[in-house]
Formats: sequence, structure tokens, C-alpha cells
Amino acid sequence: MSYSKFNIYNKKTTVFLIVLLVIGHVFSQENKLSVENIFDKLNLESPDLREVNDSNKENRKKALIQLLKFYRQKGDVYKQVSQEDIQFLQNKYSDDIKRSIQIADEVRNKYFLFREEWDMERTNIPYQFKNDIDWGLNPFGDPEWTYMLNRHKYWIHLGKAYFFTGNEIYAKTFVQQLTHWIDNNSLPSLEDNYKESAAWRRIEAGIRCENWIKSYEFIKHSKYVTPDFLEKFLNALFLHGEYINNTFSNFSLTSNWGVLEYHGLFNLSVFLEDFKIASTWQRNAVDRLTRCVELQVLEDGTHWEHSPMYHNEVMHCLLNVNLLAQRKNIHLTKPIVQKTKDMVYANIEWQKPNYHQPLLGDSDDTDTRGLLSFASFIFEDSVMKSRAHQELDFENYLILGKNLAEIYRNKNSESPSFLSYYQENSGDFYMRTSWEEDASHASLHLRKLSAGHAHDDLLSFTIFANNRDYLVDNGRYSYVDNQWRKLFKSSQSHNTLGVDNLPNSILKDAWRSEYEAWSEGIYTKSHNLFDYGEAENNGYNRLEDPVIIKRRMLFLKPNVWLLFDSFSAKETHEYSQYFNFPNDKVQIIGQTIVTTYDSKNLKIQPIKEVEYKLNDVWYSPEYNLKLPSKQVEFIKTSKGFTSMITLLYFPEKGGLTYTKIPVYNREGELLEDKDVEAVHILLDNKEYIALVAYNSPSIANHFFAVDGTLVHGEVVLIEKSNGEIKVNIIK
Repeated sequence: MSYSKFNIYNKKTTVFLIVLLVIGHVFSQENKLSVENIFDKLNLESPDLREVNDSNKENRKKALIQLLKFYRQKGDVYKQVSQEDIQFLQNKYSDDIKRSIQIADEVRNKYFLFREEWDMERTNIPYQFKNDIDWGLNPFGDPEWTYMLNRHKYWIHLGKAYFFTGNEIYAKTFVQQLTHWIDNNSLPSLEDNYKESAAWRRIEAGIRCENWIKSYEFIKHSKYVTPDFLEKFLNALFLHGEYINNTFSNFSLTSNWGVLEYHGLFNLSVFLEDFKIASTWQRNAVDRLTRCVELQVLEDGTHWEHSPMYHNEVMHCLLNVNLLAQRKNIHLTKPIVQKTKDMVYANIEWQKPNYHQPLLGDSDDTDTRGLLSFASFIFEDSVMKSRAHQELDFENYLILGKNLAEIYRNKNSESPSFLSYYQENSGDFYMRTSWEEDASHASLHLRKLSAGHAHDDLLSFTIFANNRDYLVDNGRYSYVDNQWRKLFKSSQSHNTLGVDNLPNSILKDAWRSEYEAWSEGIYTKSHNLFDYGEAENNGYNRLEDPVIIKRRMLFLKPNVWLLFDSFSAKETHEYSQYFNFPNDKVQIIGQTIVTTYDSKNLKIQPIKEVEYKLNDVWYSPEYNLKLPSKQVEFIKTSKGFTSMITLLYFPEKGGLTYTKIPVYNREGELLEDKDVEAVHILLDNKEYIALVAYNSPSIANHFFAVDGTLVHGEVVLIEKSNGEIKVNIIK
């Protein structure tokens, strides 16, 4: 760089820094002003604030009293129940109310255990502060604990406990703890580039907006909610709004953070609608939420980060935005409304028969009915209701109220028109036999979209049937960058394939990868008799002797699965199939893997010879929880091309026999396994033959003779029943 260019650069830099310092000074003054004079921020010309304005001209203290009166009389943003509803609620939701009061008592004693249904990072070990709460404390070596502490969802339970008991101790605790937080967590300055801390990250700021508002609405009539506290509370919310509004970035735009941030700002624009800045915040929130959903929510309705847990956190925020917009007659853009609906339907498509979301990526085993109930009400959708609660749950009742709860209860529900569904953009194939609770359900993950919240689960599958999980994704457990994080994200913790004990992808740290495995050749097909999916994994192209692996999965409804896994290489490699169970109820009997429940056991049968390992592993149905479980590994060492064929079924559901049978070309010449293989299955007096061509000698024709039947195709299913033969060309 020449001196002249450097000099110009220096001048520009100096000007830029001066501008930053001026803005920072202004914001610093605004920060100070916000504490000293709330009335400069209010739209005192509004007729609704006439008494506040008149009082402000005479006496500031009197004006604050009028402001508190005004905020107490205003309609609530969320809470739609009153004192008249308490007896009914206590009768109908007694367990929920007891739980809220219990949590409130714990919080009152500064005892924290984060166990909410949709807490993004649950905990199982409590922590109690002996003195003042240290809002930056990290007692267990996981910063997520500190972030959870600073999201303040637990304060909503203080509000509920006050509402249902009338005991002022709960309101007093809320006021004291919130005041302590405000006094000890000043907003980082612009001069410091809004340097993040445990208390001040944009995601926590956005989340707090909803939680503070909901908490306040339950306790606003308490004697401890004084004019001075209200001023402090409103000023703090204002600073949250300014912080979120002024720190938008491309990271926010493309991450779930952005939706959580601007959902918070939208909440503030409604709750603080009497502030001068509210309309600007609202326009910005709607604009930025629109840009976020257009980028983040794929055409199939799934969130690009490939985690139902975070998909549903984003959807929760968007549902709130839709609700508040309907209540306040606020116009939302078409993308916000439509993408929210799309996300709801993605939930329906992947929802297991027990109504839980899958443990795909960084997810917990969480019931989705509360979210879908909320969605069904907002969009008046009977299909959404069919996968939701038929009467409102406690949380939704508090938000919707008695009249709307009755309307919801009387609305019809209608099962979806589809059963199995391939989410094309995310690459996840969900297969089911019905919408009943005893349905069989399987998933097959044919694409990998990202590294952060996604796992190394390419070509992994799961099975849920008979009201239980049989084969599972092993969950997430932790975000701490250590061996546990890498273990739970690794391909070995999923029901996928491996080469030479190497992972599909190479993880760099808790969030990034050094090398990503990608899929090619995705193909799916659904039929009332079967579902079928296939793809290749190119992750082992990185080897000196590249290996191409391909999984073909055939679901023969209602409860038989066939895996045709093929491996192509030149040299000798060790190939693995992994089968992960949610517990230790599995054993090897001869050449067969069988679960050991009292009934309805899954049998996993290799059709070709393999070696076996029964491994001790871990299963994590929620963050911070790992349970001992078992994994079965099938191993085959081979040179060149090889295949592994595996049959999975429930022997108690009907007699099943199987045989690997020869395949011939149309001239009657016996073909080799490296070209084509077929399995004959006899089930309930019906015969099925599944044929897969790996490398047809005559690719243009694909004519094969099997069990006396001439067929054409790469993947074929033959049915034989009562002397009739039906050939299904799958591919």
C-alpha cells in the first residue's frame, strides 16, 4: 500500500471513528436520558395519554402515578384471563398451576432449574445462589446455563403464582430480581461495539422482551409495581428495543437469532405502542422478519439449520407475531404469514405418532401439540388441529382466554390428506402407515444442509412403531466444545454407514466442520404399499482409495424394512452399519438382533454374512441429559464392490420368512451380486420380491428374470397373491 493511499485511508478511518464516537455519545446520552426522563419517549400528544401529559406539566411524580394507572388499565398483549377465571382454571389445570407455584417458590429462593418444555438448553442439576444473583455466573462450565439464566422465562411463573394465589411475595420477588438485573447489567455502549456479555447478546435481548411482558401482565396490579419501578421497567424495555433495532447484521438475517431478536422488537412495538419510536420499531421488525423468513425458511417449510428444535423456536416467535398482529390489526407481509403456515405443516409432516418432534440435529424429544394448537387457532386450520390438543392446554388457555378456548374446542379436526412426505429442500423423508397413535413411522435423512445445529446424519434412518422408539438419532446433549459434543454429532451416533471407522464428516469444533459429507442422486417414491428412498454419500471420496456408499431403503408397509447398502471401491475396506437404540433393551441371538421388550420386539436380520459388535453408547433425549444405551454395529471387510442387505421387522405381527434368491438376465444367465440382488419375503400368505440393480450389464435395458418373472427396472417390487403377480417399478 502506497503512502498516499494510506493517508486517504487514515483520513476516512478518522472520520468514521469520529462519527462512531458522536453516535456513541448520543446513544450514551440517550441511555442516561432514558433513566432520567421516560416522558421524552412517550407520545404525550396521544389522547390516551392526556392525563399523563397534563400531570407531567405540573408534577413529574404525579405523572408517573398516572402512567402506572394507564399501564394497569391498558389491555394485555398476551394474558387473556381474569380473576373470574381462576376457579375454573384451578379445577381444570390444577397440576399446571401447582407446577408454576413450585417453580415460583424455587425462583423466590434463587434456586434455578431450567425445565420448561421448550427451553432450548434444559438443565438437570439445580443451582441456588446464597447471596445476590450473579447474572454472569457459569457454575457448570457450560455458558448455555448463563444464557438461560438471563432469558428470564422463569419469571413468568412468578407472575402466574401471584395471579393464582394473590400472594404479594411473588410480585415482590419479580420486582426485586428484575431491578437487580437492570442495575447490574448496563447495556454495552456503541463505543465498545456493543460488546456481547452473558447478559447482553441479541438473542437473549429478543427472548427477554416476550418473557418480561408476560411476567408483568400477571403482576401489574401488585403494590410492589410502583410508579418508580414502572419507569425503570419501561426504560429497560426501551433500551432493549434500541439495542435490537440498532444491531442488525447478516448473521441475524440468516440465523434463527434474527427471528428471535425481531420477534422481541415486534413485541415491544405492541406493548410500548405509546412510545414515539414504536411505529419505527414495528416497521423495522416486520421488514426484517420478512427478510429473515425469506432466507431461512425453505420452500418445503423447514428451517435451513436442520433442527426441529430451532425450527420450532422460530415458529413459536412467528406464531406470536401473527397473533399480536391479528389482535392489533397490524398488517403483516405475505411471506411472514405464509412461511409460518409452511413451518407448521413441516411439523405435521415429521411429527411422530406420539406427537413428538424427531431428534434430528440439535433437538430434544419434545411434544409439539401445544405449538400446533396455537397454530390451529391462529390459522383456523382443522388439519393442524388434528395433530394438536383437542382442547387448549394451560399455556394456550392463558393466552387465548375462555371464549376463544370454547371456540377452539368446538372446531372440527381433519386428518392430513397425505401420509408419507418427502421434504425436498431439507432432504428428509418421513414415512408412516396412518395418522393413528399406533402407526409405524420411519425417517430417512437424504441430505445434509449445514454444520451448526445439524448433525453428521447423512443416510441415517429411525423407526418408531407400537408407541415407542426402536431406532433413534442419539440427540445432542451439550454445546460445549469437547468430546461429548463431537460424539453426539458424529455419524456413528446415527443409524448410518461408515468406512474404516472414519466419520462421514470431519468436525472442527462444536459448530463447524473441516470436511462435509454431501449426498448425490436422491430419489424417493411413495405408494400405498411401500415407501422408498435412496441417495449416495460422497464423504469418503476424500480417501486415497475413494469409496462411494449408497443406501436404498424400502419400507414395505406396515412393518417391514429392507436396507440395500452398497460400497464401491478398488481396495480393501472395513464397512459398517450402525443401529442405535434408546436404551439397553437389545441382544444378539445367533445371527439376529432382537429388542427385549415384553412384547412387540423389533428384529434386525442381516441377509448376508457380517460380523457383529454390541457397543455401549449414550442416548440424549434432551439437552444436558445422557442415558446409557446400546448400539449394534454390523461389519463387513471386502475388496472392491460389496453390499450389505438388512431386514427389519416385527416377528410377532405375522409369520415372515425370507430368502436371498438368484437373478438372471433375459438370456437366462446367472448374474453376480455386484450387478443385482433380490430378496424373497413370505408374509401373511403373500409373497414379495425386492430387486435392486447395482450395476446392470445392460444399463439401457435393465431386464431381469427373478423367480420366473421377467421385469424391467433398477429397483422393483413384485407382489404375488392368490396366483396373481403385480410388478411395481419403483425406479
